[in-house]
Amino acid sequence: MVMLRAALLCLLAFPARAELPAKSLEIIAAPTSPSIVVGEMIPVTLRGVYDKRATREELTLRPSDAFDWLPLAKDSWREERIEGRSVIVVERKLALFAKHTGLSRFGPADHRISFVGEGEQVLSSHPLELTIAPMPEGPPFHSPHGWRFAAGKLTIRDELSTDPAHLADGETVTRRVTLRAEGALPEMLPPRPVVSEPWLITFAAPVQRELELTPEGPVASVIWEWQFRPETGEPGVLPPVPIHYFNTVSRKVEQVEIPALPIGYASFAASQSAGGDLTAGSRWGIIAALAAGLAAGFAALVAGHRTSAAAARGLWRRWSPLPWLRVRRAARTGDLLALRRAAAGLEGDRREGLELLDRAIYAPAAPGIDPRRLLRALRRQRR
Repeated sequence: MVMLRAALLCLLAFPARAELPAKSLEIIAAPTSPSIVVGEMIPVTLRGVYDKRATREELTLRPSDAFDWLPLAKDSWREERIEGRSVIVVERKLALFAKHTGLSRFGPADHRISFVGEGEQVLSSHPLELTIAPMPEGPPFHSPHGWRFAAGKLTIRDELSTDPAHLADGETVTRRVTLRAEGALPEMLPPRPVVSEPWLITFAAPVQRELELTPEGPVASVIWEWQFRPETGEPGVLPPVPIHYFNTVSRKVEQVEIPALPIGYASFAASQSAGGDLTAGSRWGIIAALAAGLAAGFAALVAGHRTSAAAARGLWRRWSPLPWLRVRRAARTGDLLALRRAAAGLEGDRREGLELLDRAIYAPAAPGIDPRRLLRALRRQRR
């Protein structure tokens, strides 16, 4: 009797451990932050633990208006030992994306399953409830069309079919921009940036959106492709395009950038560099011509008492240094178009010099200008 009492006292001193349920199903969330924002990926696991092997099963989730979701891999079935018992564990990895702010509910999950030696059963989990925060608003969160999205990492790849700044006459350059977001869905990525410039002819290909599944989560890509051809020979620059997003790792608004793109024909650049052939020696020639013009102008003014006022004004227009000053400034900059306008303002017939300039500007295969020949042609009528 004494020994029986001692045994009962020992049992009372050590309470019985709670037994592991024979069968259980639950939804387990593993958010990367206690403050989940709209559109952020939430890793979730559906986990079932069973004491017997199954012969037939179907795991389903009840529809939810609060979340988008997708499975990341096939269901995993394995045998484990938990608290000394051998059990069957089934897991399904999911990626959830909340669509609304506030308290949101996902699930429950239902597992219709038949066990060896038992009939069919339906096991249900509790629903998952999460509080969702809004996406950050205002500066610096600016993106095309006010678009906002979340990603663990965002990268950009810019590919060009040829050098856009030195195109052959009539050539088209193809630009292909790929935006790749980890932890996002393709439809979450922004629309294609609008490219519209008055000096550029643009053709846009259809947008491509792609999805890749990895154990860490989905990876979304969007591909934008354009063809560009300058409408005129003059080069231009497409400005850079920043794309902002909420980085779910740093918990900050960050950005990637489509870089600026210069576009133009090589022939136009060649004509501009040809204008640079007006060297220091040619500039001294222009200065000498200006000095001669000033001297001649003074001589005409001194002799003005023997000419009429109208003749004096004609001499001033003919020998005025101002048009030659404009020629000199244009020659110094190497801008052939400005030099053409300045030369057109010279008094008299300057046909030969103007033809030289026109060939250098508008004929793609024309050789560079010989500055001495140009100045001789411009001064010939003057003499």
